Amino acid sequence: MRVTSSMLINNFVRNMQINLRRLEQIQDTLASGKKLRRPSDDPVGVVDSLSLRSDLGEYEQYISNIEDARTWMEVTDSALDNATEVLQRARELALYGANDTLPQESRNALAREVEQLRDQLVLIANTTLGGRYVFGGTQTEKPPADSADPKNVQWEGNEENIEYEVAPGVTLPVNCNGKFVFTGSSQGPNAFDVLNSLASALGDPRNIGEIDKIIGEIDEVIDRIIETRGELGARINRAEMALDRMQQQQIKQIELLASAEDADIAETIVDLKAQENVYRVCLATGARIIMPTLIDFLR
Repeated sequence: MRVTSSMLINNFVRNMQINLRRLEQIQDTLASGKKLRRPSDDPVGVVDSLSLRSDLGEYEQYISNIEDARTWMEVTDSALDNATEVLQRARELALYGANDTLPQESRNALAREVEQLRDQLVLIANTTLGGRYVFGGTQTEKPPADSADPKNVQWEGNEENIEYEVAPGVTLPVNCNGKFVFTGSSQGPNAFDVLNSLASALGDPRNIGEIDKIIGEIDEVIDRIIETRGELGARINRAEMALDRMQQQQIKQIELLASAEDADIAETIVDLKAQENVYRVCLATGARIIMPTLIDFLR
């Protein structure tokens, strides 16, 4: 086969374009810091990268779920702490009002304060987080404690659990049984009724003998709250441990993703300098391949 000048030039141009394209790829890798920019760069590597990104997205969602769950439980625990303070104050007033020598005017003042404590307890039972009622079970869109008639507060919430997924196939209940805490669920004294009874006993001298019984009922309600807070605290600790584990997994996943996608900058710089030398040699070779023209011979 006869080799012509045109063939030499065409082969040179093709090889020069290949080298120039390779140089552009290395420059792009160095500028972006990524060795995977499109599926054609490394089909197998892209599959691994997409899988790692999918797993990373799941970890981020679990972390978000755990943080939301912890916030819900912390708000609930704070509300229960406030409820304890209300009932402790009611107990103090009951002990003070049990004195037979206390003037009726003072007892009436104590009764009015107990009524205010009852109203405050209703507000606590209707605590919200992000527009959702934390004590109403799965009925989070309406107040669980209906105080249309303050002397006969009705519980509208249910006793269902709200659960968050904190790991693959693992859920954590975030709410407490508000009906049990505030009304006893037919197994103990109703906190609202107890305060109403206390206010009535303080306002009527004939009912002073009931105060000792009411103090015992207040203690039962406080014990229910303490029991619930203990369970809630255990769940908060579990959520914190789950969050720590997920954050560690997230860090490992980010490291694997960086290993799969990010370029080795030092290695890329060396490749860039080597490819620049190859391109310069290519240009120098091309200058030797292109034959002199007739004008060059006439000089």
